[in-house]
Amino acid sequence: MKKFTLIFSLMLAMFTTAMAQESVDFSTGTFDGQWGDKETLSMWTDTNGLQIVSTDANGNEVGSMKYYNNKFTLYINENVATPIKYTITVPEGYSLTEMKLKNSTKSHNAHIDYDLRSYSLYNTTAEQTIKFVEGENAFYLYGQVGRTIYLTSLTITKTGEETGIGEVKSENGEFKAIYDLTGRQINEITKAGIYIVNGKKVLVK
Repeated sequence: MKKFTLIFSLMLAMFTTAMAQESVDFSTGTFDGQWGDKETLSMWTDTNGLQIVSTDANGNEVGSMKYYNNKFTLYINENVATPIKYTITVPEGYSLTEMKLKNSTKSHNAHIDYDLRSYSLYNTTAEQTIKFVEGENAFYLYGQVGRTIYLTSLTITKTGEETGIGEVKSENGEFKAIYDLTGRQINEITKAGIYIVNGKKVLVK
């Protein structure tokens, strides 16, 4: 019975994690800032204050974003040398979680650089998922001028809420020593993963 209670508590904690994340609705935002080619603008802001700004290599705003045909489009501007830098600012109390991008067509030679990693968008229209790192809120788009990339989703997380597995107690209220995510108590940690140690989530790399 105690083991069942522990597993149920773990499942409930993971459900709470999912509820703390929010997907950004691009259709509710407005565009402003510097004009660019193809009727694009350099600044997008949603109703909650989340903002995306596009700049050139010198930090000058360049028009490279639009929302067209139900798609949030990143446009490689013909008047500036690539890369184009996109900086995302979230409202107070939120942090960036992940974003997904895809090539508009397979033939567009483009890639995204983020946090010292490069994500190729060439020869595929499959979504490329990028997980955000704390403190890194800008990414760079390289590619052929006049081409477009779609930002298909952006997820943010409300800080201060449960973002992982929280404290787990047994029926009598006492903390157990070490548990894995199956609810099995173990004597020691021997490999990477997420564990519950004295009621706290621990990530072992």
